[in-house]
Amino acid sequence: MSELEFRPPKFVPSRWIAGGHLQTITRVSAAADGATALRASAEHTVPLGDGDAIVLHENVPVDGAAARPGRSARCALLIHGLGGCHRSPYMIRLAGRLLADGWTVYRADMRGAGAGRLLAAGLNHAGRSGDVQAALAFIAARNPGASISAAGVSLGGNQLLLMASRWGSDSKPDWADRLERIVTVAPPIELVRCSENMQRLSRRPYNYYFIRSLFDGAPPRVREHELFRSLAGSGRPRTLFQLDDRLTAPHSGFDGAQDYYARCGAGRSVRCNPIPTLVLAAEDDPIVPASCFRDADWPRSTHLLLTKTGGHAGFITAGRRSWMDDCVVAWMNQF
Repeated sequence: MSELEFRPPKFVPSRWIAGGHLQTITRVSAAADGATALRASAEHTVPLGDGDAIVLHENVPVDGAAARPGRSARCALLIHGLGGCHRSPYMIRLAGRLLADGWTVYRADMRGAGAGRLLAAGLNHAGRSGDVQAALAFIAARNPGASISAAGVSLGGNQLLLMASRWGSDSKPDWADRLERIVTVAPPIELVRCSENMQRLSRRPYNYYFIRSLFDGAPPRVREHELFRSLAGSGRPRTLFQLDDRLTAPHSGFDGAQDYYARCGAGRSVRCNPIPTLVLAAEDDPIVPASCFRDADWPRSTHLLLTKTGGHAGFITAGRRSWMDDCVVAWMNQF
């Protein structure tokens, strides 16, 4: 049971975009909530311990943006999901909303994504909590004294939860107390359960979308690897499990997909998360079963908000707006 008080904005789903599938596939543009295609004030390459790098796109608030009187500066890290990047519509929308509230915002391009495409020989996957920590460490060093919050969508949400949960049992970095709160939207915290769900016939369109994005769009340094060439020679995988078992897992040092899933889902360790956290998900998410969230051992530091509908990071209201944005911004602005 969460000890955190949070009253989310009212969610009135669109009458015309009903059900988890439509809520998931209906596109909400970057401009739907008043944001535009933001050009970063600066781009920062953040090196990782294995020689790869990610890229952070920084936007600073414009003159006259709202600020908290007498409070320190605020920085926000936004982490995209599988197949996303800093240009994903939800990344642009959230950045625009937070900028208007006086935040300095960093939109991440994780391994092989966006501006990081040429910088990675490794693959982005659910267990890349160290990459999230590297991004936050960079932000903390660049903004001494600033408070920090972070939001992760889908795969990025699992990465963020996994990092926070490890802080509950491992040593924390010296800037950790400046991470005030985090929010995750539809994180796949039980990867085995999500994989089994995705192997259902009705989920084949989602498999096709993700495989086309990940396999066909693999970074050049990954495509040069013998493992990728061998897989490409036998034909494109048909399911995400096949892709994970034949490429993601062995390329990332795991003993097959089952080993990867068992070690990288955040659900097994979320009880250790000490950071004030909002987890936003929907009962009708076609990708991440709601049972993952109902069965998790959430600590008192976590507020679970499980709506009746909303699909996978959809939450579409009248006018094709995403209530997710309102909820994320309200949580991050609460303190």
